[in-house]
Amino acid sequence: MPHPGKQLKDWWRIPRVLFHLAIRPRDWLRYVRAGAFTKKSPVELGMPWWSFGAVDAMAARLRKDQDVFEYGSGGSTLFLGARARSVVCVEDEQEWADLVAGAAAKAALGGVTVLHRPFDFWQTDAFGASDYLLALSGRAYDVIVVDGKEWSVAVRDHCFWHAERHVKQGGVIVLDDSWRYPQVKARNQARRWKEYKGVGYCRVGVTSTCIFEY
Repeated sequence: MPHPGKQLKDWWRIPRVLFHLAIRPRDWLRYVRAGAFTKKSPVELGMPWWSFGAVDAMAARLRKDQDVFEYGSGGSTLFLGARARSVVCVEDEQEWADLVAGAAAKAALGGVTVLHRPFDFWQTDAFGASDYLLALSGRAYDVIVVDGKEWSVAVRDHCFWHAERHVKQGGVIVLDDSWRYPQVKARNQARRWKEYKGVGYCRVGVTSTCIFEY
């Protein structure tokens, strides 16, 4: 996969980028240093591939007595692992799981566990019974992040519905690329939620990330 900052086809989105930077002028410096122009990946930066607004909101919320579960892994795993007591994440690709686990070990993040649960995301009929989906089971978490791969059809919404059964009272679910999931925003059981639209780390264009509070 090419580095997101090198996906030149995204430059047509410049007017939207300028609009969101005008709304949040404090993002300008980050965008120039670690957004579209950085040569580093989210894992190298140790930061999520979310909107800056969502990153800031979660940085203010995370505590060392909290436990986190992630669907998908990457820079967010390192970001969360540096701020929470524990992070368990599930990844379908062994090579990527090893890369993230190695980065966590290098950063001395002993509370990070990366689970490898293979799944063919082109064959989603069996997703509901998959080891990938059901890696989240048996306990509740303070924070659950719904991200990760999907190819043929959307599966993050299924991860979200499953996550709602495992989030603690007072906890949150983070849904990345939330613009893709109007069904989640319409049907969730959260007490309240907020969508953070804007630019982010290693991104050329604008994205949106939702934080749901329970």
